[in-house]
Amino acid sequence: MSQLKMYWFPGTPIEEFELPEGYSVSNYRNISDRDAWVEICRNGLIGEGHDGYIAFGNDIASREDIDPERDMFFLDYHGEHIGSVTAFVQKESNTGDVHMVAIRTDFRGKGLAKYLNMIALKHLSKSDVKFVHLTTDEWRKSAVTGYIKAGFKPVEYDIGMEDRWQAVLEERNIDSIDMYYEDGTFYKKIYRKSLDNKKVKFGVLGAGRGTTMMEYCANNDNAELVAICDFYEPALNEKKEQFGEENISYYTDYDKFLEHDMDVVVLANYANEHAPFAIKAMKKGKHVLSEVLPCQNMKEAVELIETVEETGLIYAYGENCCFMPSTKKMRKMFLDGSLGTFEYGEGEYMHNCEPIWHWITRGEKDHWRNLMSAFYYCTHSTGPLIHISGQRPVKVTGFELPFNDRMWRMGARAGGMAVELITLESGAVVKSLHGVGPSKSNTWFSVYGSRGRLESAREDDTAHNGVRTLYENLDRYDGENRGEAHEISTSDDLSSKSGVENHDGADFYVMYNLIQRVRGNLNADVIDVYEAMDMFLPGYFGYLSVLEGGVPMDIPNLRNKEERDKWRNDTRCTDPKETGYEKIPSYSKGEVDIPDEHYERLRKLWENKVKFNDRIHLERNK
Repeated sequence: MSQLKMYWFPGTPIEEFELPEGYSVSNYRNISDRDAWVEICRNGLIGEGHDGYIAFGNDIASREDIDPERDMFFLDYHGEHIGSVTAFVQKESNTGDVHMVAIRTDFRGKGLAKYLNMIALKHLSKSDVKFVHLTTDEWRKSAVTGYIKAGFKPVEYDIGMEDRWQAVLEERNIDSIDMYYEDGTFYKKIYRKSLDNKKVKFGVLGAGRGTTMMEYCANNDNAELVAICDFYEPALNEKKEQFGEENISYYTDYDKFLEHDMDVVVLANYANEHAPFAIKAMKKGKHVLSEVLPCQNMKEAVELIETVEETGLIYAYGENCCFMPSTKKMRKMFLDGSLGTFEYGEGEYMHNCEPIWHWITRGEKDHWRNLMSAFYYCTHSTGPLIHISGQRPVKVTGFELPFNDRMWRMGARAGGMAVELITLESGAVVKSLHGVGPSKSNTWFSVYGSRGRLESAREDDTAHNGVRTLYENLDRYDGENRGEAHEISTSDDLSSKSGVENHDGADFYVMYNLIQRVRGNLNADVIDVYEAMDMFLPGYFGYLSVLEGGVPMDIPNLRNKEERDKWRNDTRCTDPKETGYEKIPSYSKGEVDIPDEHYERLRKLWENKVKFNDRIHLERNK
């Protein structure tokens, strides 16, 4: 678990304490003081039997930023060192650092740490620093309380920090405290758990896929489910049985649903309807969480972006593959510099959908899933690579795999799989492989940087739980070439809450991060509308590349209004729901002919709720 971080800002009053009789303060003088410092830290912070602080003590005493005789202090009792603190200025950032505040265990419980805090702050306040920082842990209860009394403020710098600090306040009977971002800017006043009663109110459109978001609201104290909408009444009735009707309203009319008092609308409806439904919700003053995909053509992309800009509301894209254990950790390690410069990545989301296809299409011939191209569902494989690298795609070449017997049995009239080779703005390249028609499923990601590689386990590696597992093969510096690979932990402070259901816990993070953003946390990891388009456009233009004979296609930057203007009237898509939209084929080699009788058989399977393994075998030539 990551440590808590706290800042003290210049100008905060420093309370003066008179040392009790027999106590005094001294400075570091020689090597024997180093050994005393190590022993105090080992005894006062981690207990006996740990020798790691000896090497660490050598490091502290030799750091360029630290002058031991100036920056290392002891609290003494009758001349014997019984407590210590190091207070120095980090030259590169011009920030103060209070390090290793420690009191020997036989002197605990006397309130002595406050003298060390006072000494450190008086020393650092002489320098013109931006702020003074320290790190600590919740279990060091007296230390945390002492830092708060000394004027230190909590810092929002990692996932789950606000929740952890609210628990700290509750335990220490403190009603509220100001919290700051890592750059020292004010975040907001936070309140102890029992006083923070504001829940983000959710309405969910889509009683199938939306169940995950409904269950999040039912199981977590930061969200409340207030409305559910679905046009299929039997599905709506199932939700009534599951969640009850006491505090939840149910709708079959989307416009009436939008009149309900709620903060966020979750769009878990048909994927080719997300953009117009999101636009309508935001124009009604609602934040939006949209399931994949964000839109189905360029006209909708432009309209969606401009609606977000005009309303100033939050648009969050629910690409959950970005928050699976391995990909979430990959992004964190790239951002902290462990991977070095991003050079190449591969993403694979292969989903054999034959066993479930009749359940999710209901045997409808023109269901959007039967009409989408092989490139449509690209963001599960492309999205994590975009999110990890933080880069915009600029060029793509697409490759369509052939229509196959599996797709025929499913009733899906497109190529079974697709590949995009994508160039990012830095010149780095990523490869995306995805499809609903492979013979076997697999979700897998690998990224290369100037300092090595990070790679998830394959889905067939059941002993290592596929994308829950991450392998690291990284150098400490570019060119070390040590070649040591090992498995690393993918857990974080919220892993115990996220669970493994619902896409390996990824859906939990999508909801949690959005709630944090709605509540004002600008650090919350939310995929905004621009990044959503960066994930969608490689697939869209990858298919246009195939239709143009395999030529590379430039990917527009829709952050720029001038580029949007070139595309705002482009309506090309495979399943035009709006009048005037231009239809392009679902399969580049021509329309696939599947007889109506086949869809009738699929519909009967759905109606009769026949399990896949027990169903009649749908031969292509039957």
